[in-house]
Amino acid sequence: MRWSYKVARVAGIDVKIHVTFLLVLAYFGAIYWRQGGLAGAVEGVGFTLLLFLCVLLHEFGHAFAARLYGIRTPDITLLPIGGVARLERMPDKPVQEFVVAIAGPAVNVVIALGLLAFLATKVRMSDITELDQGGLLESLLAMNVMLVAFNAIPAFPMDGGRVLRALLAMVMDHTKATLIAARVGQVLAVGFAVWSFSGGPTMLLFIAFFVFAGAQQELAYARFRSGGGSRRVSDVMFSGYSSIPTETPIAHALALAKASRQGVFPIVDHQLRAIGIVSVQSLEKAMADGFGGHPADDLAQPVARIQGNALLTAAMATIPPRVPVVVENPSGQIVGLLAVQG
Repeated sequence: MRWSYKVARVAGIDVKIHVTFLLVLAYFGAIYWRQGGLAGAVEGVGFTLLLFLCVLLHEFGHAFAARLYGIRTPDITLLPIGGVARLERMPDKPVQEFVVAIAGPAVNVVIALGLLAFLATKVRMSDITELDQGGLLESLLAMNVMLVAFNAIPAFPMDGGRVLRALLAMVMDHTKATLIAARVGQVLAVGFAVWSFSGGPTMLLFIAFFVFAGAQQELAYARFRSGGGSRRVSDVMFSGYSSIPTETPIAHALALAKASRQGVFPIVDHQLRAIGIVSVQSLEKAMADGFGGHPADDLAQPVARIQGNALLTAAMATIPPRVPVVVENPSGQIVGLLAVQG
């Protein structure tokens, strides 16, 4: 993920922070500064860091559960809206997906119970129930409870949606289970939007969009994976793509991109080997930021690589969602793109 920087490596997993995460710290620091001066700002930033530590532990829950099934997690990225554990591939069996999906919220349950047990030794139980009235630990307890509740919503891309899909997939086809889970999520999304427009919290409108889009992407990816059969990757790849040569200035690359209807472009060297992929949006942003003279190579994102003669179903099982895919010949030269969504 662009603009994400590694800050640590834990148990073989890179921990990254997106630059926009710093905006969250600045935002809460400013709010607490106005309320309590320097001491308030320190407390606010400290609480925010503790909250995101809980989010990070949540993502490690997913990663460690996936590791039980031989699925590696290259990195975890902290974003303003939460965390993302990038699994190399999705679990193959419903029970595995269930375990991986529920492992994250289970971590927050453990944290909440630990905080509750600690607080029970310090204050009266009647005080603990007034979570919004308490101090830092009480607030942290409340936020972990909220994280569990939010992720329990049976809608993609929340963990609840994956749990629902896993349970359904135990008794029906994976694609049909995804369709039902996606539709449930979209119905909830519409409900959130109506509630927001009817005087509910504005945040519900954002959640509605987030849930509706997540359901669409997950469904598209599931349908794509299920359509493999005996077809090979070369049967479904997009071979009429445009590419950007290495060392092409961003300004020139953007001009090439706008002349095409593609959303992403492989960057290729003189041997026609793809060194990465770049999106129109990233080119436009770099151009707006004044980097038009820099090489487009600086914006290249990693890609998944598969052979054109590979069976589609087998190949897709090794590729995680939301990762650009280039198709190569046996010599490693790019021969096509695969439009993977989800």
